[in-house]
Amino acid sequence: MPARSFLATFVFWWVLLFLIQQAQRLLLTALAAARETPSARTLVTTLVTGIRADLITAGLGMAAVLIVSLVIGSLVLLARRLARRPVEARRTYVRTLGVAAVVVTIVYFVVLTVDMGYYRYSGQRLDFVFFEYVGDMLDQATSGVALDTQAGRQTTAEAQDVGRWIAPLAGYLALEIGFVAGWVLVFRRWARPALAAAQSAAPRVTVVALALVVAAGAWGLHPDGPETVQAAAVSQSTYYALAQNPLWYSGAALQDRMVMQAPVPPAVLAAMPEPRAARLAQAMLAPGATFPDARYPLVHTGDGAGHALARRPNVLLLFVEALDRRHLRQTAAGVRVTPFLDRLFDDSVAFEGFHSNGAQTFHGLFASLCSALPRHGVAATKARYANDYLCLPSLLKRAGYRTQMVIGQNRDRNHSRLGLFMARNGLDELVDETEFPRDAPRMGLGLTDGALFDRLLEQIRGLRASGQPWLLTTLTTGTHHPFAVPDSHPDVKALRGQSDRYLPALRYTDLELERFFTALQREGLLRDTVVLVLGDHGRHETLWAGQLAQHAAGHFMSPLALWVDPSLRASGYRPRVVPGLASQVDLAPTILGLAGLSPRVSSFAGQDLSCALTTDCLPERTVFISDVYDNFVGVVDREGFWFYSLGYHGVEHTDLGLKGVTPRRKPEDPSVAARVERILAAYVTSSLLIESNRLWSWKEFGGRL
Repeated sequence: MPARSFLATFVFWWVLLFLIQQAQRLLLTALAAARETPSARTLVTTLVTGIRADLITAGLGMAAVLIVSLVIGSLVLLARRLARRPVEARRTYVRTLGVAAVVVTIVYFVVLTVDMGYYRYSGQRLDFVFFEYVGDMLDQATSGVALDTQAGRQTTAEAQDVGRWIAPLAGYLALEIGFVAGWVLVFRRWARPALAAAQSAAPRVTVVALALVVAAGAWGLHPDGPETVQAAAVSQSTYYALAQNPLWYSGAALQDRMVMQAPVPPAVLAAMPEPRAARLAQAMLAPGATFPDARYPLVHTGDGAGHALARRPNVLLLFVEALDRRHLRQTAAGVRVTPFLDRLFDDSVAFEGFHSNGAQTFHGLFASLCSALPRHGVAATKARYANDYLCLPSLLKRAGYRTQMVIGQNRDRNHSRLGLFMARNGLDELVDETEFPRDAPRMGLGLTDGALFDRLLEQIRGLRASGQPWLLTTLTTGTHHPFAVPDSHPDVKALRGQSDRYLPALRYTDLELERFFTALQREGLLRDTVVLVLGDHGRHETLWAGQLAQHAAGHFMSPLALWVDPSLRASGYRPRVVPGLASQVDLAPTILGLAGLSPRVSSFAGQDLSCALTTDCLPERTVFISDVYDNFVGVVDREGFWFYSLGYHGVEHTDLGLKGVTPRRKPEDPSVAARVERILAAYVTSSLLIESNRLWSWKEFGGRL
């Protein structure tokens, strides 16, 4: 190619970086469409979002190329003492720019090729698991035993199966070559002459205009910047994952792989080393179980039994924001606050000792959907979304269920990474605020609960029409601060006079739940369905005067009602209150037990409580809880809440009814030492296993489910 200007060289490689990403994206989209047909809107949004994502990485890549070329070019000129010769300086910078761009392009192409192969094999983009696998292979190769391991044998077998991968690889390479050749032709015939003419006519304007175009692309063509790619309005999880950029996604995963955090304070780890913590956690979470692999200490075998219903049920899982059982059956200002929920609990199997495991929404969702203890600090759904987990949507999807979630906010609000996490863990579709009508009412954090339940009703109608069993889950927002809800009902208006703004918000949510539930029953949409109603956590606000332990315990006072449609109520079933302790980690194994889908091996921290539909069967147990607000980790047992402070040397305690507290004690106090051991064991084990991706492995255990 003839010598060209610095500007033309930059444009050539910038567009080339963009095009090789687009070629890979189009191929993967075609492969996905052959398996799961998208709507026209989904396809267009996926491709447009992909264009934005690829412009971001192309712009960032060329920014790196520009910096490297300027630094290296300047050093070369200084070394050769050519800095004062304009022609030689220009030529040197063009050459260094071209060399740096070639290197970056090769890196991009290699990553894209590996991502293409990994996606065809696993259905996932490059993630933590892939880099962990590569690391294991390299470690084993240096020791000379790679081919004797399961990973080595699997890799060798796949490499030898030429017929399986040669045609897709050849097609991919042909597509990439076609895009590159097309751009070279276009650049030579039209783009380069046009750039030369523009530079000649208005050199400064041309440079500024190009800089603005590249910067706008690197900013994602959106005023809120690159992070809006994760907030894309793509409800089908397959296409949401495809809309993401593999270089960006894999870069974050690689960074997580290389920069491991210290999730447990050194002093705690010294007092509770991981091997000891694992043994204690095993005895606490799955007493009597067999643990087949020391690398994954919480993976255990089960009998796969459960107390299945007559038919596999549909599952409606309703998380009510900050639903606190202390507010059920309460009257304020002459108004019954939750009359519908009270009736629903009366007609359900309700668990009197139910608790959330975390004090924040995403900790609660993680514990409930994946039956895993929440890590202390940033939720695993955000901090380690690229890890391997065994979650309810994945298992139900493998059994033929359609899995969906509807929320009244954006899937990536506050960079939660909920969309990425759910797409990777079995959710078919995540409907967020971008899929609601434009005139849907909004208050507080997003759509009103009334608008949310209207959309849920639509989803259930569609799910019923599909003929597949289904899982549908949601999270309300009305009872979240600032408690902004419509005043359209007299009860809500009457409760506005109370000092506690949670009460009118809860009354509004109760009214909308009743309207929603009534419509479902009127249309027969709940036949063969189980409905679970619970809080993502308890209340954050202090309700009554009390000490620190009482305030912290209130964060976990979520109720649980398990309602079974009469069409599934067998003999022996009776609505009632079940005594004993339970928590969010029990939800996934219980739902799977009711469906007759209990896995033979799992990493579940909870227990299958499906027997509670016919008998009081909850075992004596200890429940782990994690409170990020007060920097506590703790347990709940029959004698109350026990909190170990990570901020000072002390243990706080209050009874189950939060009636009183005992004086603060030292962790070494014999009266609390055994509980402190269990607390630290669960805390250390859950934190380290999530951080190192050793909670679950689909590669190791997926074939044994």
